[in-house]
Amino acid sequence: MKNLLPLFVFGIADSFAIVISGILAYQLRLSSFFRVDAYLQNPGQYWLLLGVALLLWHLMAAAAGAYRRKPAIFKIDELLFHYKASIMLVFMVMSATFLYKHYDYSRLIVIFSGIFLIFSGNIARQLAHKLLGHLYASGIGNRSACLYGSSASSSFLQQRITNNPGCGLQLIDCPAKNDHELIEFLKSQSIDDLFLFRDQAEYEFVWQLREASVNQDITVHLVPSFANLYLRNLQGFFFDGMVMLSMNSPNGRRAGMFAKRAIDFTGAALALLLFSPLFVITAVLVKLDSPGPVFFRQRRNGLNGVEFDIFKFRTMQQSADPYSETPRERADPRITRLGRFLRASGIDELPQLVNVLRGEMSLVGPRPEMPFITRKYTALERQRLKVKPGITGLWQVYARSENLPIHHHIEYDLFYIENMSILLDLIIIIDTLPTAIMRTGI
Repeated sequence: MKNLLPLFVFGIADSFAIVISGILAYQLRLSSFFRVDAYLQNPGQYWLLLGVALLLWHLMAAAAGAYRRKPAIFKIDELLFHYKASIMLVFMVMSATFLYKHYDYSRLIVIFSGIFLIFSGNIARQLAHKLLGHLYASGIGNRSACLYGSSASSSFLQQRITNNPGCGLQLIDCPAKNDHELIEFLKSQSIDDLFLFRDQAEYEFVWQLREASVNQDITVHLVPSFANLYLRNLQGFFFDGMVMLSMNSPNGRRAGMFAKRAIDFTGAALALLLFSPLFVITAVLVKLDSPGPVFFRQRRNGLNGVEFDIFKFRTMQQSADPYSETPRERADPRITRLGRFLRASGIDELPQLVNVLRGEMSLVGPRPEMPFITRKYTALERQRLKVKPGITGLWQVYARSENLPIHHHIEYDLFYIENMSILLDLIIIIDTLPTAIMRTGI
C-alpha cells in the first residue's frame, strides 16, 4: 500500500488540475470576451473531451513513471515531465478533435486548457507533495531505508534524509561491518531501500542481497563515490557488460547567456510596469508599519565576485544589524509585522527588478551572497559566482521549506549552474508563484 500512496495522491491531484483547467477554459471561451456561437454551448461534448484528456494524461504519466515512488528530494525531472506532458496533451487532444467527426470542438478551449494546466497542475503537485510530506512525517507510508558503506556521499544522504522527514524514508541503523554481516542483517530486518556506497558491486553480490532479504521487494541503490555530481543530463549505457556514464560539457552557453539577458531585461521592465501599483502600496505600508526607510540596501557579490548594492523592501526593524545572520523563523523579533508577510510572499524581493535592469542580477540564478560570506568560499563554492545571482532560483523555490541556513544550499546553485537553460528558468519562474501563494518561505 505504501508504494501506491504516491499513485493515489498524485493521480487525484493531476485529475483535479485537468478538470479545473478544462472548466476554466470552457467558461473563458463562453465569456463576453469572445463571440459565442450556439454550438459551443454543449457541455456534454466537452465533458467527453475532458474524459479523453484524463485518460491520455494518466497513460503518459504511467508510461513515464511519473507516479512511481522514487527516493528523491530534488524533483526537477518531475517538473520537466509536467511541463512537457502538458504541451504534449494539448497536441494529442487537438489531434483527437480532428479525428472525431461528430462534433466541431473549439480549438481555443483546448489551448486555454493547456495553459491553465501548466499553472493549476503545478499548484496541485505542490499541494500533493505537502500532503505526502505530512503523511510521511506522521509515520504513514514510509519506506524503511538502510545505508551501507562509509563515504562523504553516505554522510550527505543521511543528513538530507534526516532533515527531510517528508521524503518518505525512515532510516534504519545498519550494524553490518562487512558484506557477510549485511546479508545476515537483511535476513532479519525488513528493508525497502538499501543504499550501497561503493564503486563496484558485482551482480552476484546484488543477487545475494535480494535473495537473502526478508523483504523480497527490496530496492538496491548503488551510490558510487562520484555521486555528488551536479549534472542532470548524464547519459548511461552498457558497453559489453560494463556500465558507463557520459557527461557532456554545456554547449551554446554564449548564445544562451545572450538570450537570458534579453529575457531578463524585457521581463524586469514589464514586471516593474505591471507591479507598479503594488510597489506604491507596499512602500506606504512599510512606512506606516515601523520607523525607518522603505528600502533596504546591502552589498552583495554578483558575477565574478563584483560587488553591488541590492535593493529590497525593508522587513526588519531599523535597529537590526543588516549583516547579521538571516532570520530562519517567522517569529524572529527583528522582523516587523508587515515584514513577516513580505518575506513569506516574496514581495520584499520585487525592488531587485531594478538590479536586473541594471544588469547586476538575473530573474533566475543563485542566491546573491554577502561579501563576508564569499570571502570564506572554497574553490568549489566560488563556482556560484560564475553566473549572475537571481531574484528567484532553485533554492528559493524548492529548498526553503527545509528551514536550514541559506548558506547551506550550494548543491542547488551548482546544479543550476551546470544545467541552466531557458526552459529551466521558465519552470523556476512559474513555480515561484505557487511558492509565494502557499508561503513556504520565511
